[in-house]
Amino acid sequence: MLVSIITPFYEGNRYIEEYQEMILENEKNLKDGDSLEVLIVNDSPKTAVALSGTSLIRKNWKILTNNENIGIHGSRINGLSEASGEYVIFLDQDDLLTENAVPELIKAARGNGDAAVIVANAYLTQEDFRSEWYRTAYHKEKIGDYATYRHIGTQIISPGQCLIKKDKIPEFWINNPLRKNGADDYFLWILLLQAGEKFVYTDEVLYTHSYTGENISNRTEKTDASAYEFLDLLSKKEGFPEKDIKEIRTMLSVKDGFRNGGAGEKLRLSLMHPLIMLRNFRFKIGSHTKYGFNRANNQHTQGPANSGTSGNS
Repeated sequence: MLVSIITPFYEGNRYIEEYQEMILENEKNLKDGDSLEVLIVNDSPKTAVALSGTSLIRKNWKILTNNENIGIHGSRINGLSEASGEYVIFLDQDDLLTENAVPELIKAARGNGDAAVIVANAYLTQEDFRSEWYRTAYHKEKIGDYATYRHIGTQIISPGQCLIKKDKIPEFWINNPLRKNGADDYFLWILLLQAGEKFVYTDEVLYTHSYTGENISNRTEKTDASAYEFLDLLSKKEGFPEKDIKEIRTMLSVKDGFRNGGAGEKLRLSLMHPLIMLRNFRFKIGSHTKYGFNRANNQHTQGPANSGTSGNS
């Protein structure tokens, strides 16, 4: 099985040495008949990707350079257009995989050939804590539950913890790149789940989200803006349920108001939207999620041309 690892790069040479070592370790641990190709998509065209050693000359490592800074989603699409693998991993440049992550994901895919997405457990790191993301049976059951993505939010930290079947990726996602960074993977999961595609969970922790202090996930207004962008696109997609769009839009709005409002605003929102509050309270209790009311935002960052923030893609 050939897996394509697609990584948007944005002024990220401080991560490249560790990134190379991580990928080469995974390649070394592949079973006979399995292989990797690495597609680094340079979204900071004025900064060369500083690969070193054997990665520079290996035929399965390619650097694609965007003509201009187009953002994470567009960079992933450009990498996807050059990908030869049956499966892809959309990795961020500062993501961490265990040395056996790709072999284990391939193993899970072989046992679930009809699945669109294989999701591994992950460590979520923030400034003040580090823990496994999926800690309860309840939470693990929600990974492929479409209603949860509409009512609570995305349940996947990052596509870096996922092996995605390339031919399952919707054309609508490919043809409608988001300009605002932060929610292109949420967009992808919504499209797949609404279409009835299967998500399969593997319990081994294979991925770690690295806390940098610059992650877009720590700026909820950025991820919300990106989510509203894909909701506007979905409203133009023939056959996509308007009810689903309204549910997600309302959930985003209520949570934003609840996070940023005072006691009076929280009370008002609770009285106006009791079902949203009940669902999220139930989710917080069932998942043991520290930030249970907040949805699990993805972890992308990107440069100022796309998001108005500094950081890495």
